[in-house]
Amino acid sequence: MVILIFQQGDILLIDFNPSKGHEPKDRHPAIVVSSTRVNYMTNLILLAPITSTDNKFPLHVPIASGNPISGYVQCEALRALDLKTRAGVKRIGEVDDDTLSAILEAVGVVVGI
Repeated sequence: MVILIFQQGDILLIDFNPSKGHEPKDRHPAIVVSSTRVNYMTNLILLAPITSTDNKFPLHVPIASGNPISGYVQCEALRALDLKTRAGVKRIGEVDDDTLSAILEAVGVVVGI
């Protein structure tokens, strides 16, 4: 069995179900926000889902053009998921350094650092 270690900034396609209320649901793209070092240490990976809707929410970071996907990273909707237990996780690319920096800055605001 091959164990994949995803890196911070990777864009994954993942099924977020089961979900409740305003949580992201169904198959959605997401950005890996946990550090690569942490991803090697644990089965849980911290993800921020991506939406295609620009609702002008201040914690939604736009993905710069030229990346493998377009949309807005929902930095307030972080999820820690065990990707080894979820079928069909697919890496579809990675975001550029400037976009990743903006995402991590917004995540810092969410967690108070």
